[in-house]
Amino acid sequence: MLKNYYISSIYSMVIFFLFTIATRAQKIQAATGSYGIDHMHKIIVWQIDTTFASALKNKNIKIIQFNEDFELNGSLTELQNNYKVSVSNHKGDYVLYSTRLPIINISVEQPINNATKVPACLTYHNNENYIKSVFGIEYRGNLSLTFPKKTYDLEFWTDSISKASLDVKFSGLRNDDDWIIDGLYNEPLRLRSFVASKLWTKIHKPYYKAQEPKAKSGIGAKFVEVFKNGSYLGLHALTEAVDRKLLKLKVYKGTTVFGELFKASSYEGAPSFVKAPKYNNIFPHWGGFEMRYPVIDYTSHWNNVYTLVDAVTNGSDAVFAKAFEQQLNVDNVIDYFLFVNLLRATDNLGKNYYLGKYDKGEPYFFVPWDLDGVLGVIQDGKKIATTNDILSNNLFDRLLKLNPNGYKNKLKQKWELLRKTAFSTKVLTAEIDTHYNRLKQEKIYEREQILWNNATNDAENYDYLKQWLLDRLSFLDGYFNAL
Repeated sequence: MLKNYYISSIYSMVIFFLFTIATRAQKIQAATGSYGIDHMHKIIVWQIDTTFASALKNKNIKIIQFNEDFELNGSLTELQNNYKVSVSNHKGDYVLYSTRLPIINISVEQPINNATKVPACLTYHNNENYIKSVFGIEYRGNLSLTFPKKTYDLEFWTDSISKASLDVKFSGLRNDDDWIIDGLYNEPLRLRSFVASKLWTKIHKPYYKAQEPKAKSGIGAKFVEVFKNGSYLGLHALTEAVDRKLLKLKVYKGTTVFGELFKASSYEGAPSFVKAPKYNNIFPHWGGFEMRYPVIDYTSHWNNVYTLVDAVTNGSDAVFAKAFEQQLNVDNVIDYFLFVNLLRATDNLGKNYYLGKYDKGEPYFFVPWDLDGVLGVIQDGKKIATTNDILSNNLFDRLLKLNPNGYKNKLKQKWELLRKTAFSTKVLTAEIDTHYNRLKQEKIYEREQILWNNATNDAENYDYLKQWLLDRLSFLDGYFNAL
């Protein structure tokens, strides 16, 4: 049985990079979990603390002890400045890369599948934060299952027998048992979904934030580098999951439903508000939605969301306008429409979003999800250079047509406000530049290319993205100005 026997910050237990500098040996020892070694590709990736490296600039270090000794064919200063140096031992020459990103090492004995989680062990190292834990792992996704670089769904456990859930805290993210490691394979620059997720949480906060200070409007994420069974898998995004806990929805009591959460998971009509089929609460799926919370005694609760979708799909203009004002959070609807159109997120109006309700009698709100086919590419990574269209569904079509309670003017005003702040050309390009330059400087694109052979022409992809964004902003400025 695998046991979860160590989860803590090593900062309070050992010095971040445990090292010995022997007068004769001139050796340092890397901390447990701070590195991964891929013997097939002859790659070592090491998260070396910059303060530690600076303290050793004048030391004549010749050997680094990972799980075995490697001789430096350069210097730590060179490694710190260039993120790359040659090392060697009796097995041959290796390339040692330094990284500022967290290192995740996964050990798993059973084959991973996309149906059930198999037991595994994970170590996570990020400066002072070290975690070692048992967890369950499975593949996740639909299209992404066909990619050679996989995306994983994780659930942390106290042990591999009882599989009792265990909340784990990753630095900068929430404390929870459910996590996702996104492979980012279909993103030419490996940054689109990361930038998009950060942008949503920047522009939109839960309307009930005063009641729930810890509520989030969307997922948090951070870049990590992943090894599995001694194989380097490259850059990934460690992300939170959209659930009741993230959004701080009210918990049901007995059989009384308070908070609700639905996932728009397929193009069957209800998520795009073009169909409102009959529902049956014994089923967890309805019209393209998936009931995520609550399911009480194997019973779903479709009545409220059905009422909304039916009013949008089949209601008279008066019924529709009333439903919009009472059953949807207006500010959220406006922000979501602007967000999806800025990104040209073609797959996020008929699926790939969550519909949440904070409490009984409260309005529904949108939570974006799976933001990989954005900013000039679609879900498989193919470039689509279109910038001169408006994405919509039946809900937004009716809003634009009927203009209830000055909707179009509100839309226009919010666009103008965002263009001076989070949607300004300067802010958006600076955000892209920050991540692109870091991934390039730290030679992460170089490593991705070695592994996956689809990270070529990063400069060309970067230029394409920047020009696409400028063209898209220009078109949208004209569109919203004319409302």
